[in-house]
Amino acid sequence: MAFDPTTLTAALFVQLGVLALVLPLMADGRGHKALRWGGAALAAQALAWGGLLWPEAVPGSVGMAGVDALSVAAWILALQAVQCWLGPRWGLPWLWALPAVAFVAHLAAPSPPWRAAGAALLPALVQGGLLLALWMPATLNAAAGHRRWRLTLSLPLALLALLNVVRGFMALDPSVDLPTLRGAHPVALGAAVLSGAAAATWALACLSAWRAETEAQWQAAAPADALTGLANRTALEARGAELLAHARRHGDTLGALSIEIDHLQQIQDRQGLEVGNACRVLLAECLQALARPGDAVARLGDEGFVVLLGRTRADGAQAFDRRLREALQAQAPERLGFFLDVSAGWSLLRPDDRQVDDLLQRADAGRQRAKAEGRGRLAAEPGLDAEADA
Repeated sequence: MAFDPTTLTAALFVQLGVLALVLPLMADGRGHKALRWGGAALAAQALAWGGLLWPEAVPGSVGMAGVDALSVAAWILALQAVQCWLGPRWGLPWLWALPAVAFVAHLAAPSPPWRAAGAALLPALVQGGLLLALWMPATLNAAAGHRRWRLTLSLPLALLALLNVVRGFMALDPSVDLPTLRGAHPVALGAAVLSGAAAATWALACLSAWRAETEAQWQAAAPADALTGLANRTALEARGAELLAHARRHGDTLGALSIEIDHLQQIQDRQGLEVGNACRVLLAECLQALARPGDAVARLGDEGFVVLLGRTRADGAQAFDRRLREALQAQAPERLGFFLDVSAGWSLLRPDDRQVDDLLQRADAGRQRAKAEGRGRLAAEPGLDAEADA
């Protein structure tokens, strides 16, 4: 059976509409933001495809402007879903301006061929921007996201963006008929098929986000991290408040170490998630073995580990870091088959610290400094003397 682009587009319109209705219903009103944003993005895209299928509903330039506006809205909603799904990403705020800039440039095109090219290049820019959002590096303690689902979603998006770029350049050549939904040009057929594939993988990505969000809620409600047995953020906040109050009451010092396994993502890419989890477990065991009674050890996010050290100064944080590296050097080759190193930052309680997060944020900044200086080292929080660095 042969399918023309109009039939494929009608099927896509139905597919998008059904997915847009079903995905929010699955959330059951329980606050699954990524799922709702993803469903809204599908709904906006379904309306845009409906405008292309039935241009007579709103004829002329007003109708096409409406289709473009719906495509931009779908992009914004999809970007919001990605941000809910993957957490903060470096450079993500800049992508919010991309559709608006592209839309204004399309409307300001000097001639019909350029406007036709803009109509094809606008979705290409939107799809390319979504690809960038999927693969931007994560900020501190943000989840890296499921790599397999991002790859699955990226493939049809990349091919679809490429086809739209081809359509855009074809529109500038007056000797070439621009592929439209009414014709049977291979580019138009390919765009319709890949749009269906992108919609299906987007729905799967939303379901994956729903699962990850639910698991995160379960873990947050528990006092311990499921993989390592360490305290999670909820338990650390409670214990950190106790340590902070004790230090204030007795005039004691309080230190924090923020620790991250070096090149953990590359280890997982080469050897798999199981080996990456083995690295996390080994580090957690070493931290627990070295911690004194009263200290607090926790896992925050996917790669972050934290130690709160009561009654400690700079030399205490450095001594803990040194013992940790010695333990990893002794145990990692036998347990993992390779050496394992960490980057760490440390901070000390200041008089103006109001909560333990103030201490942890400065330790995180020290960890970032250690990574910037070559990894595999300990660095002090900003403002401490350079001589205090290990």
